[in-house]
Amino acid sequence: MAEVSSKVTLKMIAHEAGVSIGTVARALNDQDGVNQVTRKSILEIADKLGYRTGKLTEAQASNKTFHIGIVYPEVSPDFYSLIDAGVTDAASEMAEYGVTVEKIRYETQIPEVEYARVASLDISKFDGLAINSAGSIIEGLIDRIAASGTPVITFNTDAANSSRLFYVGSNARQSGMIGAEMLALLMGGEGRATVLGDFTRATPFIERFGGFCEFAQQAFPGIQIHPCALASSDANSMTARLIEQIKLIPDIRGVFCTGYTSTIAALDALRLLGREDIYTVGYDITARTAEALRDNHINALIFQDPYQQGYKAVQCLARYLIEGYVPQTPFLYIENRIVLKSNLDAYHIEV
Repeated sequence: MAEVSSKVTLKMIAHEAGVSIGTVARALNDQDGVNQVTRKSILEIADKLGYRTGKLTEAQASNKTFHIGIVYPEVSPDFYSLIDAGVTDAASEMAEYGVTVEKIRYETQIPEVEYARVASLDISKFDGLAINSAGSIIEGLIDRIAASGTPVITFNTDAANSSRLFYVGSNARQSGMIGAEMLALLMGGEGRATVLGDFTRATPFIERFGGFCEFAQQAFPGIQIHPCALASSDANSMTARLIEQIKLIPDIRGVFCTGYTSTIAALDALRLLGREDIYTVGYDITARTAEALRDNHINALIFQDPYQQGYKAVQCLARYLIEGYVPQTPFLYIENRIVLKSNLDAYHIEV
């Protein structure tokens, strides 16, 4: 078990959380036996009280430094600005422990673009890397970086078949299943639905598509699925493709979007077609999607908390370097949540 700070004890955290000291210890050390609601409450209380492990306190007092690189796209700016805010805040907090953070950006989440950007890095500069993987093409490069002695974690999107230490982000397959259930309920369990997105190469979109189809086919056999796939993450291409799909199958009653870009593309396509009768379930809360939810142009959004993904990527990699922190499983999932008009205000989005 991690040592406690001289200022904040496990007993203090347990008292405020209304749980046992053992439960606090398991939550702080990412061990099994604590439900997600309790774990989240304990971590928030510990953070509020300023809890730090002994090794973090030692790092604060030492002159040892660590330089880490955080690799993620520029586009879509609405989504990645939230990841960037999390990275910035975590970098500011970890600076007092000798950690410096270098943001390594690339234009868009196209595997070849990311590969070229990462391959161009001088890896010797970094004590660790956190990579927003764009697909399986990056896995071999991660293996080579890890083999050179530089630890790598992934966040937001995974490279599960690589030598990365662990992944921080949402459970993509589960979110696809959530999307299937939500859309099927809106459709009354029957009718034609299409799935829009780049799920031919990009791993998270493939997993969301798989989760959607798996759950829909098992739980709602009355739903007929008509994939609308592209090998591109370009919103204009997706808009055109969905318009073409709906003209071909005019009785489509529902659209599941596998990511933020496809959600924006679906909004544009349905507006251009004047189709207000088609249910839409998409991803992520930004000013535009929040406005669409309020105006009934989107029926539900799956929130994957990009701010926390960026924040936790920096924090967890820094903790690994400072104190050898590794989560109990190689998947440090951030909870997927359904956002409806009724609970949108809880997410503090300004439109």
